[in-house]
Amino acid sequence: MKIFRSIPSKGFTLIELLTVIAIIGILAAIIIPVTGKVRDTAKKTQVRTMFSQWSSAFTLFKQEYGFYPQVGTDGTDFLLSTANDTQEFVRTFTGKNVDGTVLGTSAANIASLNGNKRRQSFLTFTNRELPRTANLLTDAFNNTQFGVITDRNGDGVIRHNEPGVTFPDVNTAEGATLSGADVSTVIQDAEGIRTGVIFYSAGPKGSLSDAVLSWK
Repeated sequence: MKIFRSIPSKGFTLIELLTVIAIIGILAAIIIPVTGKVRDTAKKTQVRTMFSQWSSAFTLFKQEYGFYPQVGTDGTDFLLSTANDTQEFVRTFTGKNVDGTVLGTSAANIASLNGNKRRQSFLTFTNRELPRTANLLTDAFNNTQFGVITDRNGDGVIRHNEPGVTFPDVNTAEGATLSGADVSTVIQDAEGIRTGVIFYSAGPKGSLSDAVLSWK
């Protein structure tokens, strides 16, 4: 007759469990920040691509009409931040309204074209850039405020202290502020940048190191 003896199962000791938990915590502390940085880097690349396309639209506009359009609040503040700014930006570079309908012929509508008299389309907006639910220009960080600086005097260079040029503050989606004065220091350090248009947004956190700047 065979006698079967049960072998007691060996569980984890408290020390072993604490050790495993500590290792998992260490790995999480290493992996999570790295993953976040990779995600932010990918989003910054998307924003730069968007700005590059916008810059190309400005270039095409100038080739067609001989000048850069002045878009933004009242056409002078160098800031895209409101639904009205978005409407003007879209009208300027597509010749149509935000919803794609034909623009009317009133004096106010014609003025919002910023000189695109032939109503040519220089730019196509994606659903990511222009969500239909908000009708606000939006970047990959969900920011809806953008600085846009153009070469006002036509010498092919944008300088931080150029007469008539201001660098506006822009906010992140969470409300953190990127100082326009800080952005201008980048231009100052470079003693001006040979380009026709500069775009920038506050990036994920609003610091200058997080900002996304683009020019051609």
